[in-house]
Amino acid sequence: MNILKLPLIACAVLATFFVAAVAPPVTPTATPTQTTPQSAPAQKDSAKSKPSSTSASTKSKKPKREAGLIFGIAKAPPKAAGTIRLGAYNIENFFDGVDDPNLSGEYDDIKMQTSEDRCKSLAKAIHDLDADVLCLEEVEGEDALRWFRDTYLKDMGYEYLASKEVGYYRGVEQSLLSRFPIKDVQVWTSEDLAPMEKYIPKDTDQRKKEGWGDDPKEKEPLKFQRSPLKVAIQLSDETTLTVYVLHHKAGGKATAHHRELEALRINEMVKADLAKNADALLAVVGDFNATPMEKAAKLYRDKAFAGLVSAYEFRPEAGQAKDKKSAANDSVDAGVVTDESNEANADESAATTGATSQGGGKVTSADKKAAKNLYLTHITNRSIDYILLSPALVKLAVPKSFFVLGTLMPGSDYDYKKDEPPAGYASDHCPIAVDLKVATTKAAKPKTDAPAPPAAKEVAK
Repeated sequence: MNILKLPLIACAVLATFFVAAVAPPVTPTATPTQTTPQSAPAQKDSAKSKPSSTSASTKSKKPKREAGLIFGIAKAPPKAAGTIRLGAYNIENFFDGVDDPNLSGEYDDIKMQTSEDRCKSLAKAIHDLDADVLCLEEVEGEDALRWFRDTYLKDMGYEYLASKEVGYYRGVEQSLLSRFPIKDVQVWTSEDLAPMEKYIPKDTDQRKKEGWGDDPKEKEPLKFQRSPLKVAIQLSDETTLTVYVLHHKAGGKATAHHRELEALRINEMVKADLAKNADALLAVVGDFNATPMEKAAKLYRDKAFAGLVSAYEFRPEAGQAKDKKSAANDSVDAGVVTDESNEANADESAATTGATSQGGGKVTSADKKAAKNLYLTHITNRSIDYILLSPALVKLAVPKSFFVLGTLMPGSDYDYKKDEPPAGYASDHCPIAVDLKVATTKAAKPKTDAPAPPAAKEVAK
């Protein structure tokens, strides 16, 4: 061998060894999109975690949604002459700047003081809603409500208010603002809900078939997490409106059973009221923490229980959804509760009529989504806030008057646990309302020295 060729051979051998040492091994079974979990970047860093692969999951990723008016309508419709407006609004952990010595640690209320921007945004929504009777949830208490009214709503005519302790460990309760006198207030903070088990099947298959929640293995104390607030309002010398303001236990599927027990007991109360006076003007209003076809919400519309009618049936599109039904079924007096599927799917009116979109063409998925968004009430893209009416009140409900008032919602990347809400944000719920043709005495003008509401009566079973 020529001695001059030895350095060249040595270099070639070294180069081959170096390439083999740094190149990854060939694995025939690995797919081209396979990744190494240990080296994956944090998911919250969207810019750095963008994958190079164009997999199906990447293609189907939803586009980012900016903050804005996502649900409801942008402007409340005017009230017709001779009507009153009944509204409901969960104002999300409303706390004033006064420290409550009974709350400390994780639930220290001074840490949760509602910002000036949120106070103004809530006030704007309430001004726009212009309800004569406004039911509220998640209010710290009467002092906080009075301060909010006198500071931000002093021109609204809410001379009367009610807000009572409902037994909730976080220190928020249901409340009510009214332009008419309040004559009676009741709460049930120690109510035993165990007897309500009698309505629920023991058989697991039957329970599931009928839509009841699972029987929890470990049950919490069976009482209202937040007692309903029952308020009697004197609209005129002859007319009283009774309102149950409720806020069912939250928690999704895991707490469905507890919500159902709460709903069953309130249904018993309402049924007893209507047994005494079938013509009572009565409404059950608030945050049900259940979608329309979940049992805790359906129970109220079940004729075997309270047999109430959802104000949703008086939305502007209600007539369109029933255009194939008889005129009798389409009238208010004939019972507008028949179409539960409409309430379960708020876009039903656009989807089932074969109607045309606003542009005159065939209804598109975008049209359906827009129709559905009109009646979603919560940041989680759900309808969970309702106004339910007694048979006598149904006859006084104004057709096409029910609406959800849109308020600013954060963008899709908002994390309520870590992020500050955007400017103009009021609550994670939107307010709702329906108009009622009820004879009233003219509401008094607002006073700075408004009388104290009646003391709440603790009602034991």
